[in-house]
Amino acid sequence: MPRVETLGERIRRVRQERGMSLAKVSGGDFSRAFLNQVELGRSQPSTRVLRVIAGRLGTVVDYLLEGRLPGVERELALEKGRVLLARGDGRRALAALRPAIDSSEWPLGTDARLCQAQALFSLERDQEAREVLAVEKELITAHRDRQRLRRLRSIERGERIGAGSGIQDAINVHLRLGDRAQRAANSHDALEHYRAARVLLEVLPVTDRR
Repeated sequence: MPRVETLGERIRRVRQERGMSLAKVSGGDFSRAFLNQVELGRSQPSTRVLRVIAGRLGTVVDYLLEGRLPGVERELALEKGRVLLARGDGRRALAALRPAIDSSEWPLGTDARLCQAQALFSLERDQEAREVLAVEKELITAHRDRQRLRRLRSIERGERIGAGSGIQDAINVHLRLGDRAQRAANSHDALEHYRAARVLLEVLPVTDRR
């Protein structure tokens, strides 16, 4: 049976995935030393402090406590992963996708794992990617979803979408606004901005992405 992640471990992982320091998360509300003790499991934050931590990390209290995200948070994880992958950052894409990869929700979980496979291929972890696709192929076939089956096959062939140009500035604006909204714990707005950026990235030539 897999080991259950503790509250402190979850806070540390999310903080590191966001690239945030102890000082950045603690701000002026509590000390870095206290946050470090929380991450080590030696101190227990109050509900108020936990809300502050969740807000700074761009997530929700329920996720920090139980490791489960509401639907919009999983959608946000998927969109952010897609954006990072489209920009050629497979490693960060995998980290961003993590909250959605284990989802049993159809089709969100499958979409997240298809994106995971693409990220693994981009990192030359081909065997892992093929194992993910083999499992998803059975699930997609069971749902009789021809569109996703075609997408899976295109991933197996290593195909990438790319056409059109001149939209990089709009992409960057959406990404900045998405990051800002996520830092403010406004998941709904963050999701919309990441979704818009991802759609624009998918029609941008690979050579123009940055």
